Amino acid sequence: MSKFKPYRKEQLYLLPPSLEDYVPEGHMAKFVYETVEGLDTTGIENKYSELGQNTYHPKILLKLLFYGYATGVRSGRKIAARCESDTAYMYLAEMYRPDFRTINDFRKNNLNEIEQYFIEIVRVCKEVGLIKIGEISIDGTKIKANAAARRTKDKGSYEKWLNNIEGEIKKILKDADETDRKEDELYGDKRGDELPEELKTKARLRDKIKSVLASLKGEEDKRNLTDKDAVFMKERSGVITPAYNCQISVSEGQIITAAETVIESNDRKQLIAMIEKSEQVTEESVKVVLADSGYASYDNYEYLSDKSKEGYIPDQYLEKIKHEEYKKFENKYHKENFKYEREKNLYICPEGKELKFYKERDSEGGVRKRKQMIYKGTECNTCAVKSQCTTAKYRTIAREKREELQEQMRQRLLSAEGKQIYKKRAYTVEPVFGHLKYNLGYKNFLLRSLEKVRGEFKLMCIGYNLKKIFNYRMAISAV
Repeated sequence: MSKFKPYRKEQLYLLPPSLEDYVPEGHMAKFVYETVEGLDTTGIENKYSELGQNTYHPKILLKLLFYGYATGVRSGRKIAARCESDTAYMYLAEMYRPDFRTINDFRKNNLNEIEQYFIEIVRVCKEVGLIKIGEISIDGTKIKANAAARRTKDKGSYEKWLNNIEGEIKKILKDADETDRKEDELYGDKRGDELPEELKTKARLRDKIKSVLASLKGEEDKRNLTDKDAVFMKERSGVITPAYNCQISVSEGQIITAAETVIESNDRKQLIAMIEKSEQVTEESVKVVLADSGYASYDNYEYLSDKSKEGYIPDQYLEKIKHEEYKKFENKYHKENFKYEREKNLYICPEGKELKFYKERDSEGGVRKRKQMIYKGTECNTCAVKSQCTTAKYRTIAREKREELQEQMRQRLLSAEGKQIYKKRAYTVEPVFGHLKYNLGYKNFLLRSLEKVRGEFKLMCIGYNLKKIFNYRMAISAV
């Protein structure tokens, strides 16, 4: 009698195993299968012709991509390899073995449809009760582009590079002509259509440089040769690299309700867009908005006020004000130390002197739109400490016409209730980027160009939301 179970490599089975047996009940692969089966893929299906060889059904490829992005596997090559060795992928692929080119081409050719599937899956989250409508947190992060920093150049650098490439091409052609002449003498006539491989590479590079040069708007404008849409952005680590600014809005249930990718490194202009996208996707009105100081602007405060939305968005000076650090560490004559008296419409300086209303100044240009009232000192010429306050003839203070909105925002954030509400950002939106970048490793994009990167970021968010729904269902079933 043997104490071990027998080897069964050569065992023949009367009935072949079912695909359902490849993954256990309650496995995420089965949840992804079920979810994708409920999606309308008619738009993708209509892109295919009835002529030629049959291809893989779009739902099979969507299942592989959604499951891959949910579990940290997004490379077409890795997904294709898993279809040969990983039972979850074999189940989703229904034992087909699509190659990596098929997977990659499907992904980049169906970005618009992927955008719609993101919306549909958010609405599934809403149906199962995962989204608490009304309050959202908004945040952004920089994700590296699939491009090397050294290939970002200005117009002058590209022109110099182009001259070098064209010189190298001329040399290659000259060398090729000389080689042809010598070979003709030795071996007779050649076909005459051979092109040196090095010349092909250089010619492609030359054409690419010309294309980038044509897109440059001025001498100071810069473009990356590998990904023309990527721009230099500073990450939290301080590293400056070609990247994209990825924005999300998140509900209290940690569901991504809106996602967007932009090439502006500044977050201020993204707040309104993210609020409106969330409302469009969830088909509900947003009442409360939480965001960090990167989104603080008078335009945003004005929008929230006009739309009757309650904002919790600190400005850059709020922390110092909160800890009363201005008097200790800041210049005594900083604007924040001037007291505004609303009834009299004037400022009182730290020396007790008045700055009266002087004129209005509105500006639509520059980075921010300004609507200002200017106040000018009345006793500066007799002030003993004038040199510490200003080098001009009179000290002036510019007050935004909408500054009252900022003051209301500060009061709200400094209240006991406001502090508790703002703390929610720490366990709603911030962990989402933590999971995507550090748990799943999504610190860079695989695709290139803004359009394709937008689609890839949507896939990351779809995978994240699917995982949240799956975990929610498992928790409910365990009760």
